[in-house]
Amino acid sequence: MCILRCVIFLLLFFEIRAEELKSLKQVIILSRHNVRTPLAKNLEELTPKKWPVWREKRGYLTSKGVLLEGFMGVYFSQWLQQKGLLDQKCPDENTFFIYANTAERTMASAEAFISKSFPSCNITIHHSSNQNDVIFNPVIHNSSSTFIQKAKEDMLLLLNSLKLNSSYRILDNILDYENSTMCIKTKHCDFTVDKNKIYIKYDTKPNVSGPLKICKSAIDSFIMEYYEGFTIDNVAWGSLRNAEKWNSIIDLSKGYHNVIFNTTLLAKDIARPLVDFMSALFLNEKTSPKISLLMGHDANIYTILNALGFKPYALRGQYEVTPAGGKIVFQKYFDTKANKFLLKVDYVYQNTEDMRNGRELSLTSPPEFVTLELESCKTDKEGFCLWEDFVKLLNGMS
Repeated sequence: MCILRCVIFLLLFFEIRAEELKSLKQVIILSRHNVRTPLAKNLEELTPKKWPVWREKRGYLTSKGVLLEGFMGVYFSQWLQQKGLLDQKCPDENTFFIYANTAERTMASAEAFISKSFPSCNITIHHSSNQNDVIFNPVIHNSSSTFIQKAKEDMLLLLNSLKLNSSYRILDNILDYENSTMCIKTKHCDFTVDKNKIYIKYDTKPNVSGPLKICKSAIDSFIMEYYEGFTIDNVAWGSLRNAEKWNSIIDLSKGYHNVIFNTTLLAKDIARPLVDFMSALFLNEKTSPKISLLMGHDANIYTILNALGFKPYALRGQYEVTPAGGKIVFQKYFDTKANKFLLKVDYVYQNTEDMRNGRELSLTSPPEFVTLELESCKTDKEGFCLWEDFVKLLNGMS
């Protein structure tokens, strides 16, 4: 027994010593806004059933979203203090910088984060003076006909590869779509037969119309209803009571987002302004703040992950690929033993049940962490890769 205890002690000692040899120097957090009301304008046309009533306007951050993002703020302030990047004082802009998209849900998420992470501090939320901020706006920047044609072909290839008939039938039944206003008006009443159509042009967000878009809109509402804490009978009218039921339809939402954002050609083009903005923060060592928080949308996370070449990942306990309030956390470390800078990237998020239940976060009750890997930056068993390899990737994209 003594020998076993000694071995455990030594393993823990060396693990702690290894951690002490790596000091955190910079953090850039790319975040999706937190829980909001549904976005679709025509939900009432998709079903004869009554949708739940929300207190906030369409597309606005909800009170639950404010609460959950505040919990994230509390956790990150504690974590950053533990890592030595923050102290108990109000940070200046050389220490903490926040930039948010101009949409209400992103500005309100940024405010919720800082109100709890830095209470009583006067923190400026930077944003564009334009309604459509070019950094976050997920539109196509390349106007050439060759690019547009190739991007359309890539979208069609991905669209045609989707096998969703089973999910279509389940959601059709949940909505009672054949008795909906949309079905009666358009005479298109069978998701498995009706055609999807791709829309793609310069300076516009890529899109898909047809069954996939209709289903995505409904599922978006179901997910936000669940996060918000509506009674289970009011979430998809009681049809989604367990993980099996959720998993039977969630591929419809994933498929839609993959088609419009997750082909590499499109992702690199759409993400280019955000990649350039983040690259300046990564590479301008003398002028960049220690901590940057960029508050955007799921489109920004989808396209950044694809554009930078991250490997596929899975988020424990989540149905969404880019959950509300989730954050891609880029961390620059210095390894004193190896005398090298290292990169570590984590997806930090709350699982579905913790969001629904409103679980508070802290160092002793942290959110979920999933380490992400880049194709072009070989990761060791602790999740670190060489900073110089990451710099090569960024320079190659400029």
